[in-house]
Amino acid sequence: MSARSRTRRRRAKTDPVEWRRLAPWAVIIVAGALLWAATGWLICAAVCLCGWLTDVAQPISAALSLASALFLLANGTDVVVAGVPVTLVPLLLTLAFVVIGIGILRFAVRHGFSAAPDNPVARLIGVALVTAVSYAAATMMLAGMTATGLSIKGPADSFVIGFVAAWWAAAPLCGWRIPWPSSTPAWVRALPRACGAGLGVLGAGGALLMIVALLFANARVTSLQTSLQPGAGGAVLLAVAQSLWSPTLILWGISWMVGAGVTLGVGTVVSPVAVELGVLPSIPVFGIVPANGMPPSAMLFWAVVPVFAGVVAAWVVVRAQATEDFVDERPPRIEVGALIGGASGIATSVVVTALAALSRGDLGLARLTGLGPQLSTMFLLTPVWLGIAGVLAGALITWRRASQYVGPPDVVMPSEAAAPAKPKPPPQPWLDDR
Repeated sequence: MSARSRTRRRRAKTDPVEWRRLAPWAVIIVAGALLWAATGWLICAAVCLCGWLTDVAQPISAALSLASALFLLANGTDVVVAGVPVTLVPLLLTLAFVVIGIGILRFAVRHGFSAAPDNPVARLIGVALVTAVSYAAATMMLAGMTATGLSIKGPADSFVIGFVAAWWAAAPLCGWRIPWPSSTPAWVRALPRACGAGLGVLGAGGALLMIVALLFANARVTSLQTSLQPGAGGAVLLAVAQSLWSPTLILWGISWMVGAGVTLGVGTVVSPVAVELGVLPSIPVFGIVPANGMPPSAMLFWAVVPVFAGVVAAWVVVRAQATEDFVDERPPRIEVGALIGGASGIATSVVVTALAALSRGDLGLARLTGLGPQLSTMFLLTPVWLGIAGVLAGALITWRRASQYVGPPDVVMPSEAAAPAKPKPPPQPWLDDR
């Protein structure tokens, strides 16, 4: 028995993953990617067929075409719906597809190999590439069948979605982790967690902003929905359809909170300091847009959300670095805490700006184009809010730790510890008589 075989058997005894090879791994992965694409299309078809049931006078082929368009749009392909070009991606549906794909691909990986890999990176790259190519090919075939105009953006976005989902699915099974060098500082290794924490705060703030806006603009939203006359079933489907773009609205809310504002077509800009309205579509959720003019000064209160996000991101990295300094018996340095706190805030701002770019799109050709955050302004303002908050929070947290720092304990040399104690001199009472 070779050394490699013995290594694989020993790993199989300790590996918690149950590997069961059913066919060559490439065949299993391609089948998993195609099953993933079919599952996503069936979900879209179920939603669109429910809408068709409210108006069966329409041909069922129209509902199936709409399902295909919705599936392609969620995968980043520009589509045409009722003669109107639509490029605004329903990010909630995209996230749902990614979660479904991770589950299917994880099952496929476990049944495509017989044991854990000797080289996790090579296996991950192979699985991710095969999945991405298969998934992109499935979306391209569907786009060709539905006569949707193909562009480089659609296949490229589908390829990225397939690659990310496959890597995410296979990485835990293969035991892959980010290969940080041993010399990497603790705050750098904590930077992904800090960005996640900052994004969580920003996302929660954006969701709260949308909820408050819906509560205050309930009358306008209700009026818009009533004017559409959707009926009971149509109202439910309309709510479901609008919820597919809820992450998009949250990202728009984040852009609004940092002061960059949101463009809602030609001539319409909404920001905390000014609102300029143009033509808006008759979609109920657009009823939350405030009236034309200058918003109340209380709207500036929402700026506390990006500030708090920068503080949370700084706390994560400063805490990680402080733990490493304590282990290495290094005193806390306020300037270091300020720098790494600011770096975490800037990194979080770069990530959220990149995500905001995904939320931009069109709902037509003329007026409703370029909907979404004003990226140039957001790219400038977001690092200011999060970066300054991170610098101040990092300096304050490090200063507090420095004030409590007592230094390493005194080290007793072995020669001093082994030296015998000097005897006390005998008492001399005659000195007292003098």
